[in-house]
Amino acid sequence: MKRKILELIIIILFYCLSVTLGRVIELGGIKPNMLIILPILFGYLNGSNEGMFVGFFSGLIYDVFISTIIGFSPLVFSILGYISGLFFQKYEKSELIIPLVIVAFGDIVYEFLSYVGNFLLHNRLNVLYFVKRFMIPEMIYTVLFFVLVFKPIVLINPLLSGKKKRRVSYFDERDS
Repeated sequence: MKRKILELIIIILFYCLSVTLGRVIELGGIKPNMLIILPILFGYLNGSNEGMFVGFFSGLIYDVFISTIIGFSPLVFSILGYISGLFFQKYEKSELIIPLVIVAFGDIVYEFLSYVGNFLLHNRLNVLYFVKRFMIPEMIYTVLFFVLVFKPIVLINPLLSGKKKRRVSYFDERDS
């Protein structure tokens, strides 16, 4: 229970960071999607259940305060948390490439589905403009922000709960 409350506090902290810092670091109307990073990181570090929990609440906060469609972001963020949780225990927790690829892929998928829901259904068919102007720059910006917050989240993660998770690296450290 303590871990879930601390995760919710981290989600709220990232939302506040997204609202305040996002306006400052905005480049050409593009700012990183900071809340999509959390479910991917927590899923990768703690498994699918944690990724889905963090994804649901990150998406819910995103929808309530930022988006116009309620329910879309919790669904996509939960699926991304589940997918990243599939890589739990398969790779080292300090491995940056796997969650980086999931963040890039997840941001592109989320933005494309947002395009379909917000623009394509309203007969705005200029897909290439949307991809070049919004999707690719936001994905790059989100990946750059992810690289900055990856190590602090990896260091904070074990402090959220007292018990050790069963990872391959834990058994390797114990045997040597």
